[in-house]
Amino acid sequence: MTLFKHGLLLGALLLGGCVSYSTGDLAPVGTWPPAASTAPVKPSAYLRNTSLYQVNDGAAVAAAGAPAQLWEKAITETYEQSGRFAQVNTHKSEADLYAESTLLNHEEFITASAFITGFTLFLIPSTAKNTFTLQTVFKDKDGQEVGRISKSESVRTWMQLVLIVGLPFQADTRDVVRELARSTLDEAVQRKLL
Repeated sequence: MTLFKHGLLLGALLLGGCVSYSTGDLAPVGTWPPAASTAPVKPSAYLRNTSLYQVNDGAAVAAAGAPAQLWEKAITETYEQSGRFAQVNTHKSEADLYAESTLLNHEEFITASAFITGFTLFLIPSTAKNTFTLQTVFKDKDGQEVGRISKSESVRTWMQLVLIVGLPFQADTRDVVRELARSTLDEAVQRKLL
């Protein structure tokens, strides 16, 4: 009988799942990459990425680990793929343009609800919302600020036992961050910050 109970418990834990989806707050970028630069020589860019993580009303702290590295890589790749720069450096160097981007992942959930979901082995569902905000400060080669752009998008996650079937359809947060960076660069081109 004990083996049966352990097997049932293990089965419930393995079947627990969650589904995440983007809420579509961010307007889609019309054309990517943005229009080609008319400058005779493309500028070089120094890109400094910082990732922060905040839970509910707590203080924002530096995000670490694989997710933060993947988000920062997604931002850097987006700048490189934009075709607007001769070179994009992430190591401090002389450049024609300095872009300081800060990505905040603000996760909001009800603690009691999350506890109940875990305690009931995902039988009772709960939800969480992650709002990703990318704020970028653009500076010229002399370090003078030329503009700021802030973009946000949210990802809603539902956690419940039967949602194991939704695992293949999870929203990849790298895609969300990539869209934020594309939207930022699109607006920067429109505002002639680049």
